[in-house]
Amino acid sequence: MTQTNPKVCLGWAAAIALLLSAPAHAAQAIVRGTVKDPSGAVLRDARLTATSSQAPDSQSAVTDARGNYELTLEAGTHKLTVALAGFATQVIELAVLDGESRTLDVQLSIAPFSETVTATRAALPLATVPHAVSVVGPEELDFSQRKVSAAEALQGIPGIFVADRHNFSQAAGLQLRVRAPLGGFGLNGLQLLQDGIPLTVADGTTEATNLDVGSAGYVEIIRGPSSVLYGNSAGGAISFNTVPPASTALMVEPDAQFGSFGYQRQQLKLSGTAGAIAYVANANRLKTDGFRQNSAAETRRGNVVIRAELSPSTELRGVFNFFDMPFAESASTLDLQTARNNPTSVRSLAFTQGWGESSTQGQGGLTLQHRFGRGQVFRATGWGLWRDVLNPIPFRIIDLGREGAGFRSEYSGRAQLGSKPIEWTTGFDVSYQRDSRNEFVNAGVPPGGGATLQGDLLLDQLETVRSLAPFLQARLELEPRWHLTAGIRYDHYNFNADDRLLSDGDQSGGRTMSASSPMLGVNFSATESLGLYANFATAYQTPRTVELSNRPTGEGGFNQDLGPAHLRSFEVGARGSIGTLHYELAGYLSTLDDAFISFQRPDEQIFFRNAGKSKRNGVESMLEWRPSSRARLRAAYTYQDFVLDRFVTSEADFSGNPEPGTAPHQLFLGGSYETAFGLRSAAKFRWIDAYPVNNANTVSNWSYKVLDLRIGLDRRWGRVDVRPYFGIDNVFNERYNASTVINAVGNRFFEPAPDRAFYAGISIGARR
Repeated sequence: MTQTNPKVCLGWAAAIALLLSAPAHAAQAIVRGTVKDPSGAVLRDARLTATSSQAPDSQSAVTDARGNYELTLEAGTHKLTVALAGFATQVIELAVLDGESRTLDVQLSIAPFSETVTATRAALPLATVPHAVSVVGPEELDFSQRKVSAAEALQGIPGIFVADRHNFSQAAGLQLRVRAPLGGFGLNGLQLLQDGIPLTVADGTTEATNLDVGSAGYVEIIRGPSSVLYGNSAGGAISFNTVPPASTALMVEPDAQFGSFGYQRQQLKLSGTAGAIAYVANANRLKTDGFRQNSAAETRRGNVVIRAELSPSTELRGVFNFFDMPFAESASTLDLQTARNNPTSVRSLAFTQGWGESSTQGQGGLTLQHRFGRGQVFRATGWGLWRDVLNPIPFRIIDLGREGAGFRSEYSGRAQLGSKPIEWTTGFDVSYQRDSRNEFVNAGVPPGGGATLQGDLLLDQLETVRSLAPFLQARLELEPRWHLTAGIRYDHYNFNADDRLLSDGDQSGGRTMSASSPMLGVNFSATESLGLYANFATAYQTPRTVELSNRPTGEGGFNQDLGPAHLRSFEVGARGSIGTLHYELAGYLSTLDDAFISFQRPDEQIFFRNAGKSKRNGVESMLEWRPSSRARLRAAYTYQDFVLDRFVTSEADFSGNPEPGTAPHQLFLGGSYETAFGLRSAAKFRWIDAYPVNNANTVSNWSYKVLDLRIGLDRRWGRVDVRPYFGIDNVFNERYNASTVINAVGNRFFEPAPDRAFYAGISIGARR
């Protein structure tokens, strides 16, 4: 295990001491206290927000491990909102004097449907949302985690297959699907957002490289088709939101980790509130030698979120993300026997051709939100990005430069439809993408070592995508316990390829794709602790430029035979509670026309074709029990029955076969416990059933079970928090595969996961 650098620790200690010794601001009112549940047990991660008509800015705080909070407020009258998932939100009128110090304890009552979600593009009570929705809070995101991959936070969500690939040259090391099989490039079929800024570009490509898990505060997941809200999304939408800024002027939180296989990660997070400005800035660096040969990587990330209250009704938020990966090596996939018996090995071509990826990406955006009278809210977001990638792969080198931009808007309000109240949200999305794609023969690594040499130019083209999509969604209260939701969205996409390599002719051309995506849903609040819902939804998903430009003939331009996929889904579900036991249950029947199925040529290039028809049916369930505020248990089970209902190729008729890349059964068990003095422990167990990895179902990835353990101590001395922690991944030392490549040539389907791994770290938080 790598040793801690004492110079780094001394530097952090000196910086914290200097910050704490700095002169404080003029006296203000201090409000502190403890948030508890009805049994008197303290509540961690409760969010408190104070707003005032006298001051344009709002102040916020999150309770610590002992349920304590502290707010610094200007003199005057404030509205204090206290919220925590699973509990009824409480609003308190509070008047404070300058220089006053007050203790205010709060008790929250249990209410499973009080939670408000915003991934629906309008703030809606969970009880009225006719979709399967999951929320991941700060506890799952922060406690003793590596904070390297979103897989850590999303493993306990039913309906999701998520894994850390331990290969940063492939989709930032993340493998993620929602109600969809594995296969293809990256994170297809999903819309990913961070603080309202899309990480999914115009053609549906999602790059998770800019996703900063180290500063995430909570995550909202819409499972199932949500094209009416986001477009180009058959699987759903995942919205990451940055942790609330500290209520003090400055909070400094360094974090250092070291572990097995040369793993090390350093992070520095700054946050605070000064007048009308609140901010969170986070930077981290990761380096690893990797479990396998040729799998070393180094990444650097930065994330800045600034919020300005321009008036009591107007807020401006700016977000900027940066990612830099000098070079991440790529270990090859292996056949079944090698993956079981010699998982650290790689094919010799990985060394001689220098497989891997170097990439740099930056993205920024501004969101303006204004609240009008009578509950009307307008929100507009403009964003832009750039990305440069150099990717040596088998027999080829891909050199890609990407630029993208977009504009999103939502306007929501309330009205009366006769005697019935109705809430509506409308808006439109515009996006643009420009890819300069060059592909060369991989001439291999020179004899003396160094970067992979570029051979003959194989492809040189400029690819552009433009999209425009208006949408409308409305929620009608039929009766106090009945809500009807209906929506529609129209997506229009224009793809164009300008072939700049004319030696084999001009293959320039374009594709135009468009579709309407309606949905209809109903909610019924059977009791105060039981809610039922049903929906019929559609989704529309275009091929991405990488799928269109990879033509089996090797020519430039776009594959004219690859079309969009269309999904129709019917879903029913229930969510509720029995005492301190919360539960969710969802079942769905869906049909997908023209699903994208990947295949490889002998030179290992991946291409795509449409399957005629697939049936995707499933059941998702979750139980969560909190016997006390210090203990939490969760179980999640997913059943998926995905079948290639009609799929005939020149090689064979695969109709009736299970869709490759789909595990029929998944089980998650997790629990955590915290002592009165701040010692915390957590365990996560997951079992993934065997699943086929080719259309013929002749080869399968074997089933596996993995147990991860975490332990940490949360202590505070004065205004300094200290959190040492320790983790063990894969406690059973299970031999399993972190990812698979569907329909791989040469039966090389498998990418092995690491053996048992350890890591340790310490996080320090200091306020002034």
